[in-house]
Amino acid sequence: MDKLGYGWEALQALNERLIYAAVSGFGHTGPYRQRPAYDMVVQAMGGIISVTGQEDSAAPTRVGTSVGDITTGLFGATGILAALHDRQQTGAGMMIDAGMFDCQVAILENAVSRYLADGEIPKPLGARHPSITPFEAFRTQDDYVIVAAGNNALFEKFCVALKRDDLLQAPEFSSNDLRTKNHARLKQELEATLAQKQAAEWLTIIADAGVPCGPINNIEQVVNDEHIAARNMIINTKGSNAGGVRMAGNPIKLSAYEDPGERRAAPDLDADRDWIINSFSCRSGKRDTIAMIGRGPGLRRYTRRRN
Repeated sequence: MDKLGYGWEALQALNERLIYAAVSGFGHTGPYRQRPAYDMVVQAMGGIISVTGQEDSAAPTRVGTSVGDITTGLFGATGILAALHDRQQTGAGMMIDAGMFDCQVAILENAVSRYLADGEIPKPLGARHPSITPFEAFRTQDDYVIVAAGNNALFEKFCVALKRDDLLQAPEFSSNDLRTKNHARLKQELEATLAQKQAAEWLTIIADAGVPCGPINNIEQVVNDEHIAARNMIINTKGSNAGGVRMAGNPIKLSAYEDPGERRAAPDLDADRDWIINSFSCRSGKRDTIAMIGRGPGLRRYTRRRN
C-alpha cells in the first residue's frame, strides 16, 4: 500500500482521526514482514496443521475452512472496534496491524499452554479432546455422534443414560485425569454399548439426560437444519444482475436491529461512491479534505469548500 500511496503515514497525514486496518500475512514488523502468504501457509507455519488430523496418520491435514484468513479478519475487526472506542476518548485515530501468522498462534489455545507447561509437543488426536474425557466422536450402530461430557457430573449423567453405572464404580474412570489416561479403554466400553442403537436414538437419549451431544452433519444437513433456519443463518439476497443468491447469514444478533431473512443485493461498482466520499471527510483549514482511493495510480485528494 505504501507503493501505491495509500499507506498509513500518507493517509493519516490527511486525517488524524483515521482508523486504518492493515491485514497481512506476517504483520508490518519482524523478519517475515515482506513474505507473501496464503491461508494454507500460515496454517502450516502457525502450528494448527500439526494438531489436526487422525492420531495414527502422519499425513498433514488442513483445517477444512480458511481459518488463517477468517481469524485474521475477526481479530482485525476487533481491533477496529477497540480503536473506535479509543478515538471516542482521545480524538485520535490509529493503525491496526493484524498478521495472519500471529492470529494462528493466538487461536492455538491449550496446545500452546500444554507445551509451555510441560514441554510435550501436542499432536493430532482425531476428534478427541486432549485433556477432557469422554469428549470426542463415538461410533454407534450406524454413524458417529459427538459427546462432550466435560466434567464429573456430566460423565455420571452419560453413564446413567447408557445404563452403564458400572463405569462409575471403576477406579480407573473415577476422575477426569484418570479417564484421560485410560481413554482408549473407556472408549471401547462406551462404544460397545453405543453399538446397540442407531445414532438418532442415542442422541435423543443423551440429550434428554442433559449431556452436550450432537450429530456430525454434512453441509447439506447444516443448511437445512431447522435451528439454522430459525436463526436466519441462511438468507436470501434480492435480485441483482446475477439474480437472487442464498448465502450464510450474520451470526451476530443485535437487539436494537432487525435480522431479516432477505437482504439487499451487493452494490454495483461505484454505486455508493458519493456516500463514501461524503462519509470519509475531515477538516483541513477551511476545507473538508477527503482521502479517497481514485482510479489513477496515485492518491487523489478531493476537497469541498465549506460555507
